Amino acid sequence: MNRKHVITFYTGEFAKHFGIKKDTLFYYDKIDLFQPAGISDNGYRFYTMQQLDTFWAIQSLRALNFPIKDLKSYFKEPSPDKLTQLAKDQLFKVEEEIKKLKEIQWFLSKLTFISEEIENAVIGKVMISELPAEYVLYSAPNPRSGDTSHEDWNADYADFLEQTGMKGPAFIGSVTSEEDLMRGRFNRVDRLFIHTELPDAELKPGGLYAILYHKGTYENIPEAYPFLLNEVRNLGLKISGNAYEEYLVTALSTNNEEDFVTKISIAVQ
Repeated sequence: MNRKHVITFYTGEFAKHFGIKKDTLFYYDKIDLFQPAGISDNGYRFYTMQQLDTFWAIQSLRALNFPIKDLKSYFKEPSPDKLTQLAKDQLFKVEEEIKKLKEIQWFLSKLTFISEEIENAVIGKVMISELPAEYVLYSAPNPRSGDTSHEDWNADYADFLEQTGMKGPAFIGSVTSEEDLMRGRFNRVDRLFIHTELPDAELKPGGLYAILYHKGTYENIPEAYPFLLNEVRNLGLKISGNAYEEYLVTALSTNNEEDFVTKISIAVQ
């Protein structure tokens, strides 16, 4: 090939275009996957504009862990039908990878949001704030009439994880019903919930809420409710909905259970 009549790239130029090391091109040439278009009069390898698309395809497929032997097999005898099928197969894998990355993005965004909330939280003080309406997904109501044990909660948590399809930390919270609050039953979890926009989600009403950031173990959370309800009464308000527990500082960020922080919010009027 006469390099003078086409736009070409030396190895370093071609590698720089894709943000890779020259060694990658040398390796692909060595294993007979992707070769330079030719060698110039001064002995340097060069690549052509036409090869950009081919190499982009190789790099994209390798990023999906597409086997080198399958790449070599395809480029040995490429065809429109093979290319179409290859694209369809890899597109499905890309869509699955995007789904996983979105879940990771949501998880990291949630951690960031919680960290910022904790930085501004006043532990042990009841605050009255306007909260926006938000979508939450609820578990099935708790059929047990007695207190919710640690084992009960874990079993319900596992069932709810399966229901939501979440595989890891889902930031699942607990709901104490208004009825149980009025009866002074603070050890019974009525159901679980998670902030989400899944199809079955319900709109949790916005409005005025009493909020308490409680520091301590999970077992000590029920002790926070008498104080919270008494403060609500002292402010001339009354509760008008369920209590929502959100576990902000957990074993994910501390080994000391005494440092756990739980956010309790109850609609008031």
